[in-house]
Amino acid sequence: MRRVILATHGELSKGMHNSIKLIIGDMANDIETYSLYIGKSPVDYVNEIRLDVESKEDTEFIFITDIKGGSVHTALMELCVYKNVKLFSGMNMNLVLDILLSFPEEISNKKSEIIISQAREGMTFLDYQ
Repeated sequence: MRRVILATHGELSKGMHNSIKLIIGDMANDIETYSLYIGKSPVDYVNEIRLDVESKEDTEFIFITDIKGGSVHTALMELCVYKNVKLFSGMNMNLVLDILLSFPEEISNKKSEIIISQAREGMTFLDYQ
C-alpha cells in the first residue's frame, strides 16, 4: 500500500492535486494534501501523521513538499527515521506524475534519483530570439 501526500505552504498542494486530476483523472483520488496556513505549525501535522506512519509499517508514505528547507519540509524530515517514509522536495507536476505513473512499486534510493533527474529534465527556459 502507498500514500502520496502533497504538503505545502498555503493552497499549492490543493491546486497541484486538482491539476493532476485533470491529467490522470480518478487515479489521483488517493492523493492526500496538507496545507500550512498562517498561525499553524507543521509540527502539529507531523505529530498527527506520525501515528499512522508508526502503525502502518507496510504502507509506503511518500511526502512531496514545495520548498527544500522550508518549514513543512523541515518538520517532515523528522519522519525520515522510519523505513516506510520517503520525502521529496521541489514539487512540480513532472515529479508528482512520475511517482504516480512510472513508479507504482516501492521507491528505492536508486529510483528516487531517477525520479528527481526526470523532474529536472522537464524544466526549461525559453526567451524571445
